[in-house]
Amino acid sequence: MLPVRVACGTVLLRPFRAADASRVAALCGERHVAEMTGVIPHPYTAVMAEQWIATLPDPASAAAEYTYAVLRREDDLLIGAVGICPDPGAIDSLGYWIGRPYWGRGYASEAASAAIALGFTQLELDEMHATHLARNPASGRVMQKCGMVEVRRELRPHRGGPPEPFCVWSIDRVAWRAWIDR
Repeated sequence: MLPVRVACGTVLLRPFRAADASRVAALCGERHVAEMTGVIPHPYTAVMAEQWIATLPDPASAAAEYTYAVLRREDDLLIGAVGICPDPGAIDSLGYWIGRPYWGRGYASEAASAAIALGFTQLELDEMHATHLARNPASGRVMQKCGMVEVRRELRPHRGGPPEPFCVWSIDRVAWRAWIDR
């Protein structure tokens, strides 16, 4: 079980609400955002956002996956999402997306750092891993800023098309502790 609200630098994490659906649809509806993920369809509608939000468990309950809305702390504007999957068999234990107008401002790094901290301190994970498309080096910089290390590259199917190169990143509890204590 995780806290309901988490503040980290310039971002605030909180559970998604039904009222967030139109904002989620506007941000995820942008092709550039959807293309960089393996799970956001395009086009993405408000109905799809409503249905997705309705499936999300409350972070305060025991769940197989935890997803938070990422808000700018200065004005509570929803700008993205970050998720943690504690299942050791999951492809990724960390995932995130940020709306395109907010790229390059450090929001993804802060949200991912907060999620990694939750994974190690609240969920007692031993290791966390995440992947990104090789053609999306900005996501790799986010992972690097969180102390993660690229461990391999592999070809994977992506969005129903031909396989694409993906970068796989990882950090374990010991390396994370050293990273935050530096």
